[in-house]
Amino acid sequence: MNKRIKYIDITKCIAIFMIVLGHTLNHSIHLKLLGKFLYSFHVFLFFILSGYTFSIKNKENFKAFFKKKFVRIMIPYFIWAIFFLLPYMLLGNKVGESLGTSSSFDLKNQIINIIYGNGNASALKQNSSLWFLPALFSMECFYYFIIKNFDKKNKRIYNLLILIFIGYITSNFLNFYLPWGINTVLNIGFFFYIGYLFKESNIEKNTIFNWNSILVLTFFGIIGCYFNKIDVAYIDYQYGYYSLAILSGICLSLLTLFVSIKIDKNKIMEYIGKNTMGILIFHKLVVLVFQTKLGFISRLITDSNFFIEMILCILVALFSIICSLIGTVIVRRLFPLSIGENKK
Repeated sequence: MNKRIKYIDITKCIAIFMIVLGHTLNHSIHLKLLGKFLYSFHVFLFFILSGYTFSIKNKENFKAFFKKKFVRIMIPYFIWAIFFLLPYMLLGNKVGESLGTSSSFDLKNQIINIIYGNGNASALKQNSSLWFLPALFSMECFYYFIIKNFDKKNKRIYNLLILIFIGYITSNFLNFYLPWGINTVLNIGFFFYIGYLFKESNIEKNTIFNWNSILVLTFFGIIGCYFNKIDVAYIDYQYGYYSLAILSGICLSLLTLFVSIKIDKNKIMEYIGKNTMGILIFHKLVVLVFQTKLGFISRLITDSNFFIEMILCILVALFSIICSLIGTVIVRRLFPLSIGENKK
């Protein structure tokens, strides 16, 4: 078993909190700018972290790699995508109406969408967060071949530039949705490769990573975020001005890594960072209940004032993470395969 890197787990904790918070405030009227900021980089950051922790065992062929990743990522995806059809139907189709979105729900179409593994166009409505898993699986399979066949130290910068160019072309001109998040792989997969390069360069020991860089990263990250014409929406492959999306994604992801390295160690954050799979799977249902089923509280979350919405959304996000961790512990004991783990 690979030794865990503490600051990577801390970064994962920050990233998953931002994702949960982003989902919580997604329909809050007075928190649009904060939502724009979070969405400008939190998923980019997760792909960087996935690339950082990516590894291929010696002489591991693609068949063995595919099987390992399928069990780790796609088995949980299929199990929970199907399971969460039940609570969604029990909560009722009016859930969508209360959030100002389409409320149509067709079971046959949802099953087809689950198999196709693409969260775009109202697919995976029962738990849209699950779109990330097929995209991550396709990402890891794609970069197995890239790293196995093309990753030479003297060619890495060229590889990165080619991948960015592919991202630009596909994000602007690929107008149909490929299965299992392949659009995401093509559009922004180079963030995964950036993470892999960070690991190879021992970024935590790089002298350029100092306190002075925090101002530069913050400045350019905010510039890239707020001058982008469209809010970044990963599930819909919308990045606005692609160059600005890249700028904010890289700068703010680096900033978060920098902060995590300076934190160095924090047991609570490390624990949360080790359990991001369970949080990704379970948090959306808790958030949905708070957004739609708690009457006065639900109305305060969506439309009160900036400070009340902010406080409530943070509390709901924290509560959702706690509930998700409890769910993860229970599932790990009863059915570990459903969160990509083997019975110990």
